[in-house]
Amino acid sequence: MIGLATRVLKDYGQLLGTIEPGCCALPRSFLPHSKRAIREASLQVLQSLDGSDTALRDALIRGYVFLAQFVDDEEAERVSDGEAQMDTLAMEAGEMANAPSALEALRVVNRIKLEMEQAMIEACAAARIPVSAAPTLLTPKRPQ
Repeated sequence: MIGLATRVLKDYGQLLGTIEPGCCALPRSFLPHSKRAIREASLQVLQSLDGSDTALRDALIRGYVFLAQFVDDEEAERVSDGEAQMDTLAMEAGEMANAPSALEALRVVNRIKLEMEQAMIEACAAARIPVSAAPTLLTPKRPQ
């Protein structure tokens, strides 16, 4: 079983390496395996770790959390359309996102955020670490 989980996670990791940072909703069809298979593989491997390889643990937790960003293809498209509307509004200082496409995008993004928080708790439980010891999801800025 670990062999299959490793293969699933390797395929998923390769996909994550191609994703541009800053995307908040990605089409589920991009995934090399089902979300369920990736979730199960992630939890299985996290549970099997002995705690000595924190880099692997943290990468698995991040990948598990980022899985929430893969949504139905139609939702990803709505978020993309809504983000374009929100970007236009951001250029016009003080404007609120009232366009239906922007509001729908915000609903999907808020749901993703909630799912990411829940995933963080689940992954930390599987890894047997407190949430306070979880890896940061933000890429640290490099000194210039």
